[in-house]
Amino acid sequence: MILTVCGRLAGVRFAACAVPLAACAVPLAACVVLLAACAVLLAAGSARGNGTWETHAFPHHAVVRDLDGDGLSDVVVCNAGAGSVTVLLGDGLGGFRERAHYATGRGPSWVDAVDVDGDGTLDLITGDTGDVGMTVYTGDGRGTFGARRTVEGYPGIGSLVARDFDGDGRGDVAIVQPLQERVVILHGEAAGTFREGAVYDVGAAPHILGPGDLDGDGRMDLLVNSLVDASILWLQGQEGGGFAPPRPIAVGGHPHYRVHGDWNRDGRRDLAVTLASDGAVGVLLRKADGTLALSESYPVGVNPHGLTGADVNGDGHRDLVVANRTSKDVVVLLSRGDGRFVPQPAVSTDEDVIAVEVGDFDRDGRVDLLLVSASSNQIIIWRGLGDGNFRPMPRPS
Repeated sequence: MILTVCGRLAGVRFAACAVPLAACAVPLAACVVLLAACAVLLAAGSARGNGTWETHAFPHHAVVRDLDGDGLSDVVVCNAGAGSVTVLLGDGLGGFRERAHYATGRGPSWVDAVDVDGDGTLDLITGDTGDVGMTVYTGDGRGTFGARRTVEGYPGIGSLVARDFDGDGRGDVAIVQPLQERVVILHGEAAGTFREGAVYDVGAAPHILGPGDLDGDGRMDLLVNSLVDASILWLQGQEGGGFAPPRPIAVGGHPHYRVHGDWNRDGRRDLAVTLASDGAVGVLLRKADGTLALSESYPVGVNPHGLTGADVNGDGHRDLVVANRTSKDVVVLLSRGDGRFVPQPAVSTDEDVIAVEVGDFDRDGRVDLLLVSASSNQIIIWRGLGDGNFRPMPRPS
């Protein structure tokens, strides 16, 4: 499906050279395995063919944000095998007009963007799994980043969430440290530094920390998977930027990525989660008493990992898109609006897709997909057709 015609993109900037020999954390069952990977420095051209754009070695996680304030979808990818992040600025035509690499600590496995110092522009934060903490890059509002800083004292970060938890206009960070079995809240200070806040015990093998507002009270909650207990731990947001102690939600099947939405349109927030060992996506509906319980489980492929939610066919219902790493395909689950979904036939990617995000990269008003291919060192943009189907994005002319 993916074309292999190579191309080059004029005006590519390299803000920093990637540091070779990094490590990436891949939590499995009851432990975290540090997977060493040799960095592969790629050619200066960033466009390979229709929909494919080079990163650095072993891209692991990506976010879609507007980094330069032009209203277009930009992308930040952390490269666990190269000790770098790749920033791609969208051109609004389905591609990217500029690409830059920024060095981080060893093995960055997670990245997020937030205004750390309260100056109105987005900054970048990576959780460096093979190193001592986080890397922070200050943004200038034009899509470039400088003044690299390291926040030490937090080794082996598995994933993180960067938001303004306490409403003071400065970005805060929640990190999960699998080996230490804890979630730590770091509050942003006026100088762009952080002070440690609350620490929460989350038990063995916590995996993938993410944001949400499950109770609909307008405060950010945190969700983290427990691989050992086959559950999701829910830390409810409280007044002042704190969180309640974690509450377990049983799901089973080695949970990975999650998304939330109102699947049955009853006004309550529900969940969906990939269950890697079951080869399925589990759907959890929230009851009137506030509890969440597994309602349906949909077989989707071998080793489902990345999961995202969006209305991909324009019917007003939030659908699900899941990427299966081992069977190398993507499955769309179309929402019926009653809490149930209709899985569509799997579409082959021929790629080890570890994460999936959404954006409107060609400004046609339809949802497009961003696929992160770990073993091919690239991201892939699939254009949404508006009916739940996708095709590789044509290269901008």
